[in-house]
Amino acid sequence: MAGCLMAGHVHAEMSLDDLANLSVDSMPAAAAISPARANMLSEAALPLGSHRGLADRSAVLVAELEARASRLDTIYRFNALVMTNGVLPPVISEARDAIEATNDQIRVADRMYKIIAPARFITIAPSWRDYLLVGLRIKPVQELPFAAVLPKTGAERAYWKEQIMLGYAQGQKLADQILETNRARLDRDYIGMLRYSELLNKGMVSEPSVAVAPSIVSGDRNQLNVGDTLYRVTDHGGFVTDPGKWQATVGPATGTSREGAK
Repeated sequence: MAGCLMAGHVHAEMSLDDLANLSVDSMPAAAAISPARANMLSEAALPLGSHRGLADRSAVLVAELEARASRLDTIYRFNALVMTNGVLPPVISEARDAIEATNDQIRVADRMYKIIAPARFITIAPSWRDYLLVGLRIKPVQELPFAAVLPKTGAERAYWKEQIMLGYAQGQKLADQILETNRARLDRDYIGMLRYSELLNKGMVSEPSVAVAPSIVSGDRNQLNVGDTLYRVTDHGGFVTDPGKWQATVGPATGTSREGAK
């Protein structure tokens, strides 16, 4: 019987004692059911468990973040960075001892700055919640699998439980990964905007230009705008490459605020 159960299944290397004590009860749950049936159960159970794990872990992470809301509000003050006419500054990255190489040349720079996100209009300043909570507001599962893919025997129920728990662990891990990715993006953008303000004060980058075009009435047959004013970014700003126009020597880079989002 044990030989039949083992057919078609690959197991990790077993010791002599393991082989001597081998029995049906010692076999993995999947070994007692057909591969096709095991695959069907796994495809239904894994995502179900993963979603539950993601939802449960996300709820814990969101609660932990909200418990530190006051501190996070103090650290990430995007409203203080908003420029004239409701423009959010560009995001500038900085690399130290940067090297860029091609087949024909290599460039080495003490510091390399890049604009990785342009200035843009906003109506409301972003907050840490707009970054950290992305992907963590998970709704409960609304639909359960069809009866045909649910376990029917004891062996199938054991395998189903195994796959549910595996998916649950994967879902919890995914929630942590989502928060880590969100945190990295939050720090990148916030520090990048602070870096822009620092470089702007030193004359190393230019300010975005906004054109204002007031109009008494605008629109068409389907929409009418009275007292309309159009704001348009005509120049997103950029780096000033003439050092003679800089107002100060390049100082230390803006410090990280990463500790606040942990």
